[in-house]
Amino acid sequence: MPILTVRKERFWRLLGKRLNDEELVSLLHDLALDVEEISEEYFRVEYAPNRPDYSSPVGLARAAKGLLGLEVGAPRYELQPSKTYIDVDPRLKDVRPYVVSAIVRGVKLDADQLEEIIAMQEDLHWILGRDRRKVAIGLHNLDVVKPPFHYIAARGDEVRFAPLGYWREMTLEEILERHEKGIQYAHIVRGKPYYPLIVDSRYEVLSFPPIINSALTELSEETKNIFIEITGTDLDSMNKTLNILTTAFSDMGGVVECVEVRYDGERMETPDYDVKAWKIRSDYVNEVLGLDLRPGEIVRALKAMRHDVEVLDDVLIVHPPPYRADIMHPIDLVEDVAMGLRYSSLKPKQPETLTYGRLHVDTVLEEVVREVMIGMGYTEVMNFTLTNEEEEYERMGVAPHPHVRILNPVSAEYTILRTWILPSLMKNLSYNRGSLYPQRIFEVGDVVYPAEDVPEKAVRRLRLGAASSHKDSSYTEIKSVLEELLRNLMIDDYELKPYDLMPFIEGRAAEILWRGRSLGFMGELHPEILTRWGLTMPTAALEIDLTTIQEVRSKQEN
Repeated sequence: MPILTVRKERFWRLLGKRLNDEELVSLLHDLALDVEEISEEYFRVEYAPNRPDYSSPVGLARAAKGLLGLEVGAPRYELQPSKTYIDVDPRLKDVRPYVVSAIVRGVKLDADQLEEIIAMQEDLHWILGRDRRKVAIGLHNLDVVKPPFHYIAARGDEVRFAPLGYWREMTLEEILERHEKGIQYAHIVRGKPYYPLIVDSRYEVLSFPPIINSALTELSEETKNIFIEITGTDLDSMNKTLNILTTAFSDMGGVVECVEVRYDGERMETPDYDVKAWKIRSDYVNEVLGLDLRPGEIVRALKAMRHDVEVLDDVLIVHPPPYRADIMHPIDLVEDVAMGLRYSSLKPKQPETLTYGRLHVDTVLEEVVREVMIGMGYTEVMNFTLTNEEEEYERMGVAPHPHVRILNPVSAEYTILRTWILPSLMKNLSYNRGSLYPQRIFEVGDVVYPAEDVPEKAVRRLRLGAASSHKDSSYTEIKSVLEELLRNLMIDDYELKPYDLMPFIEGRAAEILWRGRSLGFMGELHPEILTRWGLTMPTAALEIDLTTIQEVRSKQEN
């Protein structure tokens, strides 16, 4: 979780009001912040990554003014029309395709504000930028460069410039091999046919995104005008980042000027402060919060959270400010209503009915299965539900199953939700092939399947996967594991049917049937599959659908 350190005197100036420590702690808690430390000179708070606008004291003070009633409703931000442009090299389409930009004029920076800007930049890199993979920010002294700007593609040995923190010029390849930031972020651009560069009209280098800026454009206390460029692979996240930065600079007294971005055959001006309007109903807010609020009370709470609101009968039209990158669903606005009322003002209510909690039936089954597997000498592992098509299907030698695909995957490693456990176990064995044998591992975890008949369009099922890898691993061994497991689950009327499909050896695998339902399968893995995972030891495995066991038993009870 990101942590923000704020000097009290700086916060009082931004807030326009002084608070004692008790009032400050109450305010920070009502803003959903965890207070880490409060001293005479500063305070430190931990904020949730879903509120990237809290990444600076300016953003924090802006939100605090609303809760204190000093300023309510969405702040007004003006954008000056573009006077220059940045054009994009088409060769960057498969490298790092997008750029957004802005100019801020008339800023007055001191040492503390420079430190704030750098800290905000790094937090945004982590929160919205996925550590610079999706979004990388460059802030430059506009007065030492000459517009217009160009976002170009270059070879590793074509261009030389002095990177930030260095006095001598280096090629792009040298930066990746020798510069601290180059070594840290080289993996983002390695293997690409070109490297991206931001240059001015004289082809002076401003930055090598997402690695490092040029020493030429370093910000200082003398900087009055700032050129902002943000490059990346996710245009939506980039625009949100630019809005957070420019509104913060605007609140610091700067004048924000748009920049025209010119793609091959397309032009756009950034930043764009046109934000989606949301509709929520009063009864929906009250149902979620368990309150009985009138529309006027909801409006006041939302305005305290710096939204503009229109009332149309029982429907509220909410216009969030441009820096609120976290509003993605009406439930986010309901949360803002609760915050706008101030958490400290909400009175606890004793439940009318006394009840006692107990473990979910799935949890009970999971614990029994874990205890049995550990008792048989197996070690539990835990894997991500996210995976990719290559590991899920190609390496297992099976045709793709219907699966849930991730709309905007962070990387090629996590593109779908898994549909079975065994590929995850094979990955574990592959990572540990240099360790001592025998290796016996299991996992009790979720798999997800598409389902058009439910609102979520997907269903979760609980499965057990187990694998045993050593020189004597066999079908007989894994069958004995199955027998002991099912005996402990009080299942004795199961049947085994030949299962002559990949990833198993024909004649050495079986499907497990119970009361007309398929529970799963087990067998010896085919040598071809072991080779694909880099394994040399014989391996036997089983997989059982625990949700099917629950469904059959529930049907019998009813």
